[in-house]
Amino acid sequence: MNAAVLRLSDVHRVHGDGEAAVHALRGVSFTAYAGELVAVMGPSGSGKSTLLTIAGGLDQPTSGSVEVEGTDLVGLGQADRARMRRTSVGYVFQGFNLVPALTAAENVALPRELDGVRSGKARRDALAALEEVGIADLADRFPDDMSGGQQQRVAIARSLCMNPRIMLFDEPTSALDPEMIKEVLDVMVGLAEEGMTMLCVTHEMGFARSVADNVVFMDEGEIVESGPPGTFFDNPKNDRTKLFLKQILSH
Repeated sequence: MNAAVLRLSDVHRVHGDGEAAVHALRGVSFTAYAGELVAVMGPSGSGKSTLLTIAGGLDQPTSGSVEVEGTDLVGLGQADRARMRRTSVGYVFQGFNLVPALTAAENVALPRELDGVRSGKARRDALAALEEVGIADLADRFPDDMSGGQQQRVAIARSLCMNPRIMLFDEPTSALDPEMIKEVLDVMVGLAEEGMTMLCVTHEMGFARSVADNVVFMDEGEIVESGPPGTFFDNPKNDRTKLFLKQILSH
């Protein structure tokens, strides 16, 4: 079996305390292995985005452990955790988070330059990343002159440029018009085929069914069910999973 890139063990995340406490995650445990694409699905408010922020070290669990390539993020100081985020984890969010005054290539190169890479080398790396996501010809274009799908591909290239060990996607197509969704999903399929380890919160059922190695279903902060997509979609065991799939598929 491939090595574990991400391992969560009995992770809890509680916001507030007493009667006002909100349990965003309740005893979540799972492992993403090298080269795997794990699709995370579930209704709104089920803890999916909290799972991603904790998996990538943007937030700390109330209890439990979060290991990236064997290093427990919970035990790291703030500076070491920030370094781990820069060097090991790539993020792609719903919003593209591009700097409007910078070109596509400059946006992609920016994290490399902030990490101390010389500007010439950073630009070469940025152009290679833009080539990988199929938009090398847009290198000198500004975000406002690009479609939503193109902007999201720039955001993916920005993460790729840092050579992450795992990429985390939080609903990467939810802000896109329907005709632009396919171009972003195609890039993600390509990354999966190249062996990139990915954890992806998504509502794209077809994508999860055809590309994911494992599907995790969350509800009320818990992992209710997980398994290979064939089993998950065609033969779900849990009643909450069955209801969710029925509601999604009936739309």
